Amino acid sequence: MKKGLILLLIFIVSCSGSDEENFTKNTPEHDAKNITTTSLKKTTTTVKHSVGIDGLTVLYAGHSFGFPFAENLTKLAEFSGIEGHNQRIVFRGGENGVPQAMWENPTVKSEIKKNLDDGNVDVVILICCSEELIESRGQSDQAIVEIIEYALSKNTETKFGLAMPWIDFPNNYKDVNDHRSITDMGYLAYIEFAKSFSKQFNDLEIFTFYHGAAVYELRKMFENGKLQDIKTLIGPKRTSIFTDQKGHAGDIAKDTGTLIWLKAIYDINPMDIPKIEKYESDIREIATRALRLTGK
Repeated sequence: MKKGLILLLIFIVSCSGSDEENFTKNTPEHDAKNITTTSLKKTTTTVKHSVGIDGLTVLYAGHSFGFPFAENLTKLAEFSGIEGHNQRIVFRGGENGVPQAMWENPTVKSEIKKNLDDGNVDVVILICCSEELIESRGQSDQAIVEIIEYALSKNTETKFGLAMPWIDFPNNYKDVNDHRSITDMGYLAYIEFAKSFSKQFNDLEIFTFYHGAAVYELRKMFENGKLQDIKTLIGPKRTSIFTDQKGHAGDIAKDTGTLIWLKAIYDINPMDIPKIEKYESDIREIATRALRLTGK
């Protein structure tokens, strides 16, 4: 991890010009069997209104710092009053879950194609970052190009989202500001990368979102003693932000981060859905602050 982090820092520093040229690599290494999924419990809360949005078919292809949110999105969409959300997932852990590695693996490539072949996928979500994207300083990622081309060949209306998570090994950082500095810079570059790719495809809709910002907001509150639900930074999933030293998301991180996904895919503001009563803290407000900090 230290070697990867040093290379990442060298990459960021070496990128000339504005922060928008800086990129970050975040490729958590984990096995699917070790991942737990959060369910949104309605308990005393019921959906009091319909948002009037039809559900979409969404394909997520990526690693474990995106997988729990993709899996959780179905329940949150239903909780929010969306009917018919259909979630598809192609998962590989760690570096095997970035676009380039997935597309270069014949088995995984076949899985992605199989999910796209029926032409019913409305949105494809990929996660940061391919080796080529980093080495080219954000100028190219042939895997993303080919995934876009293949998806569009099956459904010309497909939209694409690029997700930025948080950086792993949270205990390696003295505080939240130290923890988030790399991906904050990287996200600015991610936005510019998406814009350039959009132009390559005649202004195709390619959006970015930063669910890692929600995790950082939770850590900030915890460090300031303002997160009542959380007892430890790392520990049991119900009372910690992270479940292990690697930094996989605990329950509150999953649910708050999924609100960022909901906003990105359905354009539903967190405060427009009912309060999630399983937490003392209002995670809708936390997600809203995270979105505001990222310009959303």
